[in-house]
Amino acid sequence: MKNSIIIAAIFMVVQINVHATLGARPDHQLLLSGPHLIKDAALSLEWTRDANLAKTLCQSGDPLWKSFDPTRIPGSTGRSASEICAQEGRMNWYEANAWLDHLNTNRYLGYSNWRMPQISYQDSSCSEQVTLEATGETVALGSGCMTGEPGNLKSALNDYQNSFANLEEQLFWSGTELATDSRLVGVFGVRNDWQDAEDKSSDLLPVWPVHSL
Repeated sequence: MKNSIIIAAIFMVVQINVHATLGARPDHQLLLSGPHLIKDAALSLEWTRDANLAKTLCQSGDPLWKSFDPTRIPGSTGRSASEICAQEGRMNWYEANAWLDHLNTNRYLGYSNWRMPQISYQDSSCSEQVTLEATGETVALGSGCMTGEPGNLKSALNDYQNSFANLEEQLFWSGTELATDSRLVGVFGVRNDWQDAEDKSSDLLPVWPVHSL
């Protein structure tokens, strides 16, 4: 009788441990960090929970946006902040860099190291491995890309569905330039772990701020 009780107790402990393991997120370590940020402990960085912060701040008339002047930016289209706002915060890549510099100058949320996320063009998990005719370089594009910094966010979309703003955007700028073509830079989408390349000057996309811890 005593042995049966001991065996039953051991079995219950094993069951509890199994359920705890199944419910954990051992690789992603994504946690809400205050009202505005989500922390990726595995990669030691934080994202804004607003995926298009520029859109939100410009539409609310926030002083931080009002003090942003994109007209003097090298590589800029010469658009004003109000014109960018009319396009829901979408910018070319040079304007996006200037916006992040503006966040850093003003220490948004207390940080001065805001930047664009990094992707990887050597990501073997991507659905397409494309060889560039001009250089013979193979770059990873398409869906299922998990190696870059955006790859970890997929689980956060499931765990914290109501904690993000402006996730309806399909693609965002990255800070990863295509080494073989200075006109192009990486872009990413988080719903299907997508990555591609777009023209720095002519394409207009939102920028999702991230900073390293």
